[in-house]
Amino acid sequence: MKKIFSISMLFLATYSFSQKLFIVKSDERFGLINESGIEVIPPKYNAIEDYDKAHPNWAKVELESLYGFVDRAGKIVVEPKYESINDYNEYNQGWALVKKDGKFGFINDDGKEVVPPIYEKIGKFGEYTKDWASVQSKGLTGFISTDGNIIVPLKYAVIEKFDVVRKNWALVKDKKDKIGFIDKSGKEIIPVIYDNIEAFTKKKKDDALTTKKTVVADTE
Repeated sequence: MKKIFSISMLFLATYSFSQKLFIVKSDERFGLINESGIEVIPPKYNAIEDYDKAHPNWAKVELESLYGFVDRAGKIVVEPKYESINDYNEYNQGWALVKKDGKFGFINDDGKEVVPPIYEKIGKFGEYTKDWASVQSKGLTGFISTDGNIIVPLKYAVIEKFDVVRKNWALVKDKKDKIGFIDKSGKEIIPVIYDNIEAFTKKKKDDALTTKKTVVADTE
């Protein structure tokens, strides 16, 4: 590999398993050389972070305002194609939130996309129920699980919190303002066809009516 001899180019050192790696700068671009002066990464990046800062044995790199990761051998493990890469484990253990073309998804500990960046917004896991995160696209909301699978399809304009009206149920609303309920398995318990849903107690049961326009949900 090509050697770089200009000691004045060295300005920051990091450490590999057996030898030092040095971040070098040339023509406003950054790369890495080892302590023998051998190029590990040619100076082509706009920025290189310290190793282990975001991920063990990886360094985050920036290329034309896009981010990825390289390992200590200089190999690209995540292509610099993301507008942003959040810290690992912030949303889910072993995952990092990524942004591409204005949409969000996740990469795992191996740098693989486990949730494609297709969502306009992703909530935190556990915000609604354990191991689920809300996802939004084109004004519709659903849920994904911690293994990246879609649990509730993105077809609701509104999903309220669970257990508000009835234990283990969440009220949902479509774009036509029709209302129904889903449970914590993601199943639609009451179809989304009603204009109004009112909870009632035992005192109200004698007056309760169920029609296509109004459905009453027992809170007990």
